[in-house]
This record gives sequence, structure tokens and C-alpha cells, in this order.
Amino acid sequence: MLDTLRAGRGRSLTLVSAPAGFGKTTLLAEWALTDRLGRFAWVSLDAGDCEPQRFWSHVAAALSGVEPRVTGATVAAMRARPRRIGDVAMPRLFDALAGGDDDLVLVLDDYHRAETPEISALLAEFLRYRPERVQLVVSTRSDPALGVARLRAGGDLVEVRADALRFDEAEVASFFDGIGLAGLTPTEGHQLAERTGGWPAPLRLASLLMPEHGRATFIEQFSGASRHVVDYLAQDVLDLLDPATRDFLLQVSVLGRFTGPLCDAVTGTTGSGALLADLERANLFISVDSAGEWYQPHQLFTQALRVELTRTRPGLVPVLHARAAAWLEDAGDIEAATDHAIAAHDVHLASRLVAAQVQPMSATGRGANIRRWLAALAWPEALRDPELAFVRAVAASLANHLDDAADWLDVARTGDLGAVDAGGLPLGFRVDFLDSAMGVNDVGRALDAARRAVEGAPNPSWHGIALACLGQAQRLAGAGDAAASTLRVAVGEISDANPIMLAFAVGNLGLAESSTGAESHADPLLDRLADVLRAVGADRSVPAAVLLLAQGERSRRVGDPQGALSAVRCAIDILEDMPRSAWLADALLLLAATERLVGHAAGASDAVDRAQEILDRLPDPGALVARAAALRAVLSAPTRHAGEFGEELSAREIVVLRLAADGLQQREIADQLYISYNTVKSHLKSAYRKLGVASRDAAIERLQELDAALPHDRPPG
Repeated sequence: MLDTLRAGRGRSLTLVSAPAGFGKTTLLAEWALTDRLGRFAWVSLDAGDCEPQRFWSHVAAALSGVEPRVTGATVAAMRARPRRIGDVAMPRLFDALAGGDDDLVLVLDDYHRAETPEISALLAEFLRYRPERVQLVVSTRSDPALGVARLRAGGDLVEVRADALRFDEAEVASFFDGIGLAGLTPTEGHQLAERTGGWPAPLRLASLLMPEHGRATFIEQFSGASRHVVDYLAQDVLDLLDPATRDFLLQVSVLGRFTGPLCDAVTGTTGSGALLADLERANLFISVDSAGEWYQPHQLFTQALRVELTRTRPGLVPVLHARAAAWLEDAGDIEAATDHAIAAHDVHLASRLVAAQVQPMSATGRGANIRRWLAALAWPEALRDPELAFVRAVAASLANHLDDAADWLDVARTGDLGAVDAGGLPLGFRVDFLDSAMGVNDVGRALDAARRAVEGAPNPSWHGIALACLGQAQRLAGAGDAAASTLRVAVGEISDANPIMLAFAVGNLGLAESSTGAESHADPLLDRLADVLRAVGADRSVPAAVLLLAQGERSRRVGDPQGALSAVRCAIDILEDMPRSAWLADALLLLAATERLVGHAAGASDAVDRAQEILDRLPDPGALVARAAALRAVLSAPTRHAGEFGEELSAREIVVLRLAADGLQQREIADQLYISYNTVKSHLKSAYRKLGVASRDAAIERLQELDAALPHDRPPG
């Protein structure tokens, strides 16, 4: 089999795929120890590595140990830009690997523990672009989503599967000879191979359990089915141990891996480090890392111990998990502490630990662990917990399940609204802020929540962010002037260090100012903030979409309808992930107005229809319903004097435009109408916006195309 593995050099993928206990890791370790042609970078994966940031940080760190060109900067890039791993950090890794000549072998052991669609997609990219000198070896219990069939058909795959790893009769006899149990008869070898299916792990168990006398009877009764192996191990191996060691192993079985001090804390004893060293030397299913500190028990052995612990002392299990959670939290391993708090059914501790990790994990694109924890916190008390309900609302909003988020916020409101989190934010403020930020489907509710959030903001930074949410709600409610005023203050208060919320505020400000015809304070900031969002990997977020809509409005105002269409369509592409949100309906109405501007009546009508389908399902979409109705009316009667958003030209605006068409200059119009020069400018600017044009000539031309039946309202003469 070693020759098979070596044959993988130059192929895209070397796959070692077999169930648990088939010796995959042992085989690869033997290859690494005996191979003289390549250097090995080894990554042992577990469930906590399901986040791309953590997964690829481990990969880069392992490669840096065998390839000097993979520096600490490459590892840091994987950690610093979790949303840009594919297009920023990965190319840097390829460049570092491309420079050398020696063969490298990258082993991903227990890949099934960390596999997610996102990680598989990035690993497929690694396969496609990695230098030829890098051999990728994936050890797993099930085939990865890496196009295995395609690679096999193209001759680009080397496989080692369970059939190759199974022991046949001769190998069973050789195995027992090698560990000092010589003399296995051909019949006994056949029986063991048959009963275990050649599975190495049960054979190892059999070798440990085999008595000096009565070997034939033992083999006759031995079964290789996993349930029987676990049962046998639980009942017989433990009986061979002294009571203190047996009790120690039972208690630490709640741990996935352990160190001496952690075992001391869980068992309430001392001297665990020395005992672990003795057990490791005795090959009692425990291995130790290269530093001699952390121990990893054999999976089947751990399973058997847990079965026995649950059978004999079920009340102790949550106590042990709680002790482990407390020690791990003090040690700074919050993720592992959270797993044990959940296993202990300690709702208060689990709630506190999960809540403390929501913001940092969400901000760095590591929501998978949050979702995993929330799925595990499924018993009634946990489902009623207000702090956990807030976390569930955050997770639901990040997954674009806005209705579910609103329901969880209602549960969160039943808690102590004055209780503060690790960042000092009261629960009431957090609930109101989230409700106002994502509550666009219910504008009335969002307005109320935003006002409470503004009043309850604990510091100026959060006050500005709350104002941004209030401004958005006011804009969607149709209060454009109030929204613009609120959002100008918000933009001034939100720090540049929070570019995502600043972009959210600026984008809404641009839309609010556009709806009122006010002088734009947002335009100068739009492009800069769009660049910043791309730099921080937030260019597919709701704030990025809102910013694009404001850029589209700017393009429309300056007479660039194609630019407006492009920006609005890009925003819709982002918002399609939220098919039942007011954000998408808002964008579709802007698309309809812009499509009409360029003469695409059918496209405009389709956009309004889609928006209406969304609005019909929302509890309170605010002014969007009126906008949709006005646009529909304009599309069905295109000769009316209406603006692109269904806004009628005022009588005075029509008068000003017709006087301009007669050749009068702005000061002459002012004199004619007995109004100020600035008022004339305001009327023209508002008319330009409503007509979707950027110049006097274009406005006059558009006016002449409209229905001449409307009154001219000329001044008395």
C-alpha cells in the first residue's frame, strides 16, 4: 500500500477512505516515517475545524513547518481575512508553494470531521491550482465532495479503500505474531478475519483481550460488529483494570482529548499527568502529542467507556461536563467549554458562553459553530432562555430568515432587559437594535424598536448605529425628510472603524436624499465605502446592497441610466438571498423606475410585479405599497406627468419647466413668478429628479412627450 500512496505524486488527489478503525492514520504515519522522497505536512482535523478560517490556518501552519516559503504572514492572511481566503490568502499560499523543488505531501487526517460545502469548494480550488510538487492526501470516513468520480475518470486519483486496509487471514496471523501471540492456527486466523471483517480495530481489541488459555473459545465467541466490540470492551477490558484506573478512565471519557490538569479538575484528584503517562506507555488506547502534553484516547475505547459510565453512573455525567466547562473557560478555550456546558445541560453557562462568541464569530464569518451549538441546545428550558433566544435571532437574521428572527426576539423580550452581556450592552438594547436593523418587513415595529434603541444606546458609537436603523425605518415609512435628517446625524456619529454600519447609514442617506430632491451629502462617500466593504469582505452584505442602490440613484440623477441599471441589478443579486424581504422589494421598485427610464416597459412591469408579490406577504411594508401602486399606475398610463417613482410633477414645477421651454433663464422665471432664484433652482432640481433626467434640455424634451392635456398653470399676465 505504501507503493500505492507514493504513486499519488503528480496526481490531483490521494484518497484514503474507510470507516473508523481501519488504520488510515496508522498507514499514513508509517508512510511519513519511511518515505525519503518528500516532506510531510500533517493536519489532524476535528469538528471545530469546520470554519474555513480555522481550517486553512491549520493547513498553512502545517505547510510552514516543511516549506520555509510559507511564512507566518501567509498563516496570518488566512486568519485575518476569513471572507477573502479564496481570492486573497489562497493565491499567496500558491505563490509560496510554487517556488520550491522538493516534493511536499499535505495530509488532511479525519477530513470528514471538518468537511462543509464551503471548505470543500476551497479545497477543490486548492486541488485545481496547487503546484504539481504538492501531493494532497485526504484521509476520511466518507468520500469528500471533491469530484472524486471525475478525478477517477480522468486518471487523476489514487485511492486506498477499506478493502485494501482489511486484514486477510495471512495478515491476521502475521499481526498476532508481531505482538507476541504466535501460534494462531489457520482456522483461528480465518475465524478472526471473518468475524471482524478484517477490521483492524477489533483485531487490536481481540489481541488485548485474548486469554492465555481458552483461545479457541474466545475466538469462537468474538464478534467484529461494532456494537459487540464496544459492549465487550466495556464489560471485560475495564474489569481487568484496577478500580482507581478504571474509575479515572470512566470519568475522563467525557473529554475528547485531555491533559493532566484538566483531568485533575474533572475527576477532583491530583496526579493525573503521571497516570496518563503510565497509560500511554501501556498502549491502553491513549496516544500523546509531540509535546507530551495533550492525550487523545482511541475512539472505540472512549465510546465503550462512555457507554459504561452512562450505564453505571448516569447522574455523574453532567457533573463531569460542567467541571470540564469551568476549567476550559478559565484556560481560555471557550469553544470547548461551550461544548461541555451544553453536554452538562447548564443553560445559564451555555447561554453566557454562546452569547459571548456571537459577535466575534459572526464578524469573522464563523457562524457554523454558533449554528451547531444552537441546534444542540434544543431542550425546553434552553428554547425558552431569553439570552439564547437573542443569539438564535442573530443566527436567523444572518441566515436571512427574518420571520424566524422576529419570533426569537419576542422570546428574548421576556427576559431581564437590563441584563448586560460581556460587552456591557443591555439585553433590551440588543433586542431593539437587532429588531430595528433587520425588521424591515414590519416598518411600524422597526420604527418603534429603533426609537427605543436610540433612547437606550449605552454610548455615542451605538447611538449613531441606532440612528442609522431609525433613519432606514423612517425612509421605508415614507418620511424622507425626517430620514435624511436622522441619517446625517448618524453618519457623523458612526466611527470609520465600523465601515459596515457606516456604509449602511450612508447608503440609506443617499436613498432618502434622492427621494426628497435634497442636496446630497452621501454622494462623496459612496465609492470610498464600497471599496472599504470589498476590502473587509463585506461586499455581499445588506449594507453593500443599500450602498449600490444609492450609487444607482446617483447615476440616474446625473443622466447615466445604464450605470444606474448596473448598480441596482448588482444590489438585487445580493438581496436575492432574502426573497421575502422589504430590502429586495425596495430594490425591485428602484429597478422598475430605472427600467422605465431607459424604455424597458416590460422589464419595469416585471420588477413591479415581483415587488408586489413580496409586499403582499409582509406584515407592514410601509410606504413601499404606495410606491408600487404609483409605479404601476405610471406604467399603465405613461403619458401622465409623473416622475420615475410615480411622483406627480407639481403644478408649479410644470409652470417653471414650460417657462424654461419658452427660453426664459432662471432669474427671469423668478421675476415672472415673483419667487426667489433659489426657489426656481429647487423646482427645476425636483422636476429633473422626478423625470429621471440631468439637464434642462432633457427635461423640456421629456415634458413635451408627456400628455398635453394637463393644465399649464401659467401665471396671470
